[in-house]
Amino acid sequence: MVRRSLKTLLRVLPLLLLVVAGWVLWRELHKTDLNQVRHSMVLWGPGRAAMAVVLSLMVYVMLAANEQVALRWAGAQVPLRIGMRNAFIAFALANTLGFGFLVGGALRANSYRQWGVSLGKVAQVTAYGTITFALGVLALAGGLLLHASDTVYGQLGVEPFVGRLVGGLMWVGLALYATAGALAPDRIRIFAFEFKPPRPGLTLVQILFGAADLIAGAAVFWLLLGRHAPRFADLLSAYVIAIVAGLLSGVPGGAGVFETAMLQLLPQIDRAGLAAAFLGFRLFYYLTPLLIGLLFLAVMKLQAAHKTASD
Repeated sequence: MVRRSLKTLLRVLPLLLLVVAGWVLWRELHKTDLNQVRHSMVLWGPGRAAMAVVLSLMVYVMLAANEQVALRWAGAQVPLRIGMRNAFIAFALANTLGFGFLVGGALRANSYRQWGVSLGKVAQVTAYGTITFALGVLALAGGLLLHASDTVYGQLGVEPFVGRLVGGLMWVGLALYATAGALAPDRIRIFAFEFKPPRPGLTLVQILFGAADLIAGAAVFWLLLGRHAPRFADLLSAYVIAIVAGLLSGVPGGAGVFETAMLQLLPQIDRAGLAAAFLGFRLFYYLTPLLIGLLFLAVMKLQAAHKTASD
């Protein structure tokens, strides 16, 4: 009975969060002048829009490159070109559809099967990507908390000592993860799965990829804010929190949840500029890679069908 209720709650919770996020968005933005929003978008110009697209695609290329590191760590022999393409598709679909671990894992299991990659190795690769993101969050959030000024903490209503303590604990967590990898045996077995623990060098690669992913994503949003943009460090802090909130919500693409968090964390930013940035971010960061991923997927299906017909 308890388990059934919990499953029902987990299914309903993303919908409830979406409704709440929608209400908050309406409350914050329903008085925004659409002409001002349109004007903010016009101010991007072709150059700023093109840069936003390039930065967005760079995020997915970095994610795909990190997966190639994960594949080799797991002992999977997948050609680089195939691995980059399949990883791009997996991240483009998973980031937009939500439930990244399940969606991405299913896509990887299907696309890497012909290269002899077992389900255990697919699970390792998917977990590696998730941990990379978490390490990037710890590294950036910890650094931002440690170096934030007393004025920033005053605006947040948080004691500077408490904020810096939390930031320090985040960096301690990174150190503990690296130490555990250094001291662990060559192979670790968990149930039926056996894997190599990531050594400190590989941990550093994970942190760098995770942090670069978040910084590039924040740069897309910062770019779209144009003249309304705050200091990049302030925007990065809000972005990291909003992205994590969107992922934890279970709502596909964090739709509504991400925007709600950004609105609450950036009260000083012009609402029309923020609304324009939200639209551009959804278009450039989510929909453009998704369309490219679907195009790659369609070409793969056509090639497979042609090969089957030829045989």
